[in-house]
Amino acid sequence: MFKPNFTSKELRLISKLNTPSKVQDFLVNELEYRLDDESEIERSFRVVVREKKADCLEGALCAAAILSQHNYLPLIVCLEARDLDHNIFIYKKDGKFGSVAKSRDENLLGREPKFRTIKDLVMSYYPYYWNYFTSDLTDLTLRGYAKIDLSIFEQDWITNERALNFIVRHLYKIKYRKLFPRDGEGEFYMSPSRDGNLILNFSNS
Repeated sequence: MFKPNFTSKELRLISKLNTPSKVQDFLVNELEYRLDDESEIERSFRVVVREKKADCLEGALCAAAILSQHNYLPLIVCLEARDLDHNIFIYKKDGKFGSVAKSRDENLLGREPKFRTIKDLVMSYYPYYWNYFTSDLTDLTLRGYAKIDLSIFEQDWITNERALNFIVRHLYKIKYRKLFPRDGEGEFYMSPSRDGNLILNFSNS
């Protein structure tokens, strides 16, 4: 993985935010939620902390950028739904998974490290993942998830001033694990709605 060239101001911030809980507080209290209509591009840690705005994917990437400097693996999980997707940073502590996340919905923020598997962690979001467009609390839309190790990218995803289109493209083409596979069906599926039949967005959760 590339080695980011941080500014002294960025290094001071990273030094201060040395735990997942501190990063979660930073995402909630210091960053405004960036609405989708402001820009359709996804931005790096450098741009996010400078402009003090982030959507859910940018929040997950920001957490990964910070905590990877404190020996956490740069892992995010994309939660895919029938309406709107969500993205979280995940980490492991004492053998259990937790998460850090940015969202307008407090139910979709981070989780304490108490989950045995990534699926268990993802399922903790399921009861709160109702249809965004209809507000029907009985219509739970979460359907699958995928883990992404950001260290696979040779491109700069931490201090890049340009849009992180290569990450978005990767999220569109990878396979997702089904939460509720049916008999006779495979456990994985290609991410749907890429033909535009459904509205899926990485920035609205």
